[in-house]
This record gives sequence, C-alpha cells and structure tokens, in this order.
Amino acid sequence: MRTDIRAIAWAVPLFAVLACSAPSPIPTASSQGGGAGPDGPAKTLVIAQVNSIKGFGPWWFASTGGGGASLGEIHTVSLTSEDRNGHIEPRAAARLPSFDDGTIVVQPDGRMEATWSLRPDVKWHNGASFTADDVVFSAALARFAAETSPLSPGMRLAERVEALDPLTVRITWPTTYYRALNLGHRDLWPFPKDLLGEAFQGDKDAFLDLPYFTEQYVSLGPFRLVDFGLGQNMVFERFDDFYLGRPKISRIITRTIEDPNTALAHLKAGAVDVIPEQALNADAALQLRDEWRQSGGGIVTTRPNNWLRFAVQLDPRWAEPAELGRDVRLRRGLLQAIDRDALREAIVPGFPDISGDTFVRSTDPLAQVIGYPFARHPFDPSRAVQQFAEAGWQRGADGRLVNQQNAPVRVEMRGFPIYARELAISADYLRQVGLEISEVIPSAARSREPEYRSTFPALDANDRGAGDTVFVAFDSRLQALAENRWSGANFNHYVNPAMDGLIDQLYTTVGNQQAQVIKQMGDILAEDVPVLPLYFKMSFVAVRQGVRAMTDDYPATIDSGAAARHAYLWERD
Repeated sequence: MRTDIRAIAWAVPLFAVLACSAPSPIPTASSQGGGAGPDGPAKTLVIAQVNSIKGFGPWWFASTGGGGASLGEIHTVSLTSEDRNGHIEPRAAARLPSFDDGTIVVQPDGRMEATWSLRPDVKWHNGASFTADDVVFSAALARFAAETSPLSPGMRLAERVEALDPLTVRITWPTTYYRALNLGHRDLWPFPKDLLGEAFQGDKDAFLDLPYFTEQYVSLGPFRLVDFGLGQNMVFERFDDFYLGRPKISRIITRTIEDPNTALAHLKAGAVDVIPEQALNADAALQLRDEWRQSGGGIVTTRPNNWLRFAVQLDPRWAEPAELGRDVRLRRGLLQAIDRDALREAIVPGFPDISGDTFVRSTDPLAQVIGYPFARHPFDPSRAVQQFAEAGWQRGADGRLVNQQNAPVRVEMRGFPIYARELAISADYLRQVGLEISEVIPSAARSREPEYRSTFPALDANDRGAGDTVFVAFDSRLQALAENRWSGANFNHYVNPAMDGLIDQLYTTVGNQQAQVIKQMGDILAEDVPVLPLYFKMSFVAVRQGVRAMTDDYPATIDSGAAARHAYLWERD
C-alpha cells in the first residue's frame, strides 16, 4: 500500500501542473490615476481586452478568448495558483496537502481525504476574514456551477467538503482524484458565505442576477472592484490588506476594445499599457514584436496555449448539413481537405512543435505516449473527395459537391475576429474540393452569446484547453443547452458513452496508467472526428516599455486564468 500512496503523491502534483466597437480616444495610460499619495504618485495601469465581462464567477469566465479570463487573478484568488515555473503553489491556503505529512490519506475503502489549512491573514475586499465556512460554501457553489459551466468540473466529483475549524477544511473524494490540488479560482471560485449564503438557498435564477456578481463584487484578489463600468470599462483599486503584500500599482483599468487593430493602435499611442493573451492575432503580435525589438517600445512575450480546432456541429437540431453529424466520413473528408501544415506556417511561421494532430503540447511529458492521433487523417484532397462520395456528396460537372437531393453542399464556418485568417485559409481549401463556404465573423459581443456559440450550423473555431483539460469539451454530461443557460463546455454536443467512461476513469487513475487512458481518449477523438484540429495556438502578451507586468513569468503559465497571478508585484515607471 505504501508504494501505491507514493505513486499517487507523485502523480497528483504532476498532472495538476499539466492541467492549463472601437471606443473613443482616451488619455495616455501613464497620465491617469491622479496625484501623489503617502508613498509617491498614484500609478495606473490600463489593460485592453476584446471581450466585455458580463459578471464575475465561473458562469461568465469559462471562455478564455478575448483576454478577460487571463486577468482573473487581478481580482479573484483562491486556495492555489501557480509559481513562476507554472507549478501549483498555495495562495489562500497555508500549504498544499501532502501524503508526506498525512494531510492526504487514502482510506481502506478507497476514499481520498485532503485536509487544507488556510492562512489566517486572508481578507475579503470588505474587510471580513476568509474562513473554512467560505470554502465549504464556495464548494457548494462550484458544484452548482459545474452543472452550468465548464469551470469547476472536478468539484462536482467531491463527496463531501467540511469545515473542521475556522481555518481547516477537509475535502473527501469517493476515490483517488488526480487533480485534488487544483483549487485555483477556475476550479474553486471563492464566494463569501456571509454575503451570499442566504440568497443561494432561494431561487437560483434570481441568485445569479444579484448585483454582487457585477457592481458589488467582493473577492480575495490584490485589487478590488470600484466601478463595474457595465463590464466594458472596469476600475480596480489596490487592496491594501492583500495577504501577499500591498500591491505596487494603485489602480488597474480594463477597457473593452472589440477591434484588435484598434487595441493595438491604442497600445502604440500609449493609451493602453498591456494587451493580454487571446486579444491579438498572430500577424499583429509578430509584427509588433519585430517593431519593438528595433525601437525598444516594449516586449511581446509568447507561449503555446490552447489546441485550436473547428468544432463540428453534431446535434441534429442545429446541424446544417444535417449529415455532418451522422456520417464520420464527411468529417474525415473535411479534415483531409485542409493543409494544416501550410496553414500553420502561414499564420505562425517559425514556431516548431505546434502541430494540431495532437492535443498535447510538445513539452508535456505525456507527448511521447499520446503521439499524434489525428495524423491518421493527413492532407489528401483526392481522398477527401472520395470520402465525400462514399457518404453521398458527389462532384457535379462544374466541380461543385451536391448532396443526394442534387443540391449544392453549403457549409458555414464561424470564428472570432482573431481567427479570421484561419477561417479564410481553411475556407479556401474546402472550396477547392467543391464545397460552397460562407465565412461568418460575428462581433465579439455576438460570438460570446452562449446560445449563439452552441447552436452554430456547421463549423466553429475555438481553442479551449490543452492536454487532459480538453476533455470537458467532449463530455456529453457537459453539453451547452437551454436548461443550463448554454453554459456547458461541450459546445458541439458530442456524445459518446465510451468517452464519458474514460473521462471518469481518468479522474480516478494515478501513475503511469493515466497516460494510457488519455491515449485511448485521443484515439476515440481521432476516429470520431468531432473536431477538425489545426495547430497549437500561440498566445501573445504585449507590454509597453516602463511597465513590468506579466512578461517575466508568462511563458511558464499553464493555466490561462493564472496569467495575472503576480498582479500584486506589477509596477510601472
């Protein structure tokens, strides 16, 4: 038994680490923030994002696109986060539970218990102390959120969360759980029981409409909300009692600038200090990087981020053409019609090892075991046309594909504005094999409407997750539907009981066997082709000269939500 426990102790931290309209002109960022205080002039940092924020909590921070989610730890910090190397470290927790000191134990019946000690100096933004009761309450909200949000998927598996004393919490899992130490804000969003406990006992729709989630938000981060600004122009002031130290910056303003080109213009003009990840396309970011290398105007930092792919609509209520969801040969044909290597080199030239034929980053220790499951569908236009023909799509005399009713086959492709080039290149390849393609690039606001995202007719570009974190998008129990406010992670409504079973198995498997489970899951995805993978998206953070934020430790970030984990240390000249 001792050998098994040591294997679990090794596996838990390892796999926890692997888990990861244009506004009016505004003044220059360095001029904002007012006069001097007791420790010198007030300093304001202005950050642009391309998506607005509807509210605070796992229901509204599920999507990492647009930059907003990567700023989460400006205002919201939970029990853990990441260190400068991307490893899990305690935040509101005093230490990480461990097998070595007995704070993680596996009982004879297989249940696993993790006992968490909290720091005694953690305070909510209203000055109240953060206690074990808040953790228990937050866990209940996380389990509620797991039904309506792709965040907090692990907490729905917890059997019991209990306060042993004001600063000690015990979480019991029905079996070993490989992500037991992942209790950052995306896994366990902290909520104050004193402010929300009574309301949560009532109507849940009314609960989510409380002003707490917008203009009255209170959390545990280094900066507290002072102006919600309709989620478009939010103002955060430093929280002097932040337990890791008083933040160096006085104020942070996040401005929504839906057009990435406009955001870039504001950055160059000095009206914006930082553009976070997922807010600049590769062309603009690489051009800015080269320009700033010459001028010294700032720093552009990169990291491989999420697995970029087109999701294929599989639900017959919305699929058009409907046969896309019924016949895997059509989906294989679509994938084989796109030259993914050429597309990748056209958009992010010079970045090795970012092939989309795998969902695992090349630096992941799992990479050698998982391999490249989608490589079984190489670029082959002739084979793509053959697959189409076998499924009933024939090429007419004019070269266009027609269905069994002799009607042209029309396919709509959607994507955020930052995916415009991927959309255009992929569409061109599909036209070459005879498909009629319409390219739809909705506004940033429209593309973030949950129902719109979940009812697309054919193909939708998204880049959610990498490694084992991608699987929430293929869990049939997490479909985005009307009954859960369209908030599930499974946007294209993929249903496969074998995949669901392997997801459950993965959660309880430890040691080297995890890699084999994940390999099976990759093989299922490659056979079913519910998505058309393109490449690993590179994320870029742009920071003006004189500002020290994000860039020092950004490349090591595993979880997008932790990109602002050191906001309390940010500084500017």
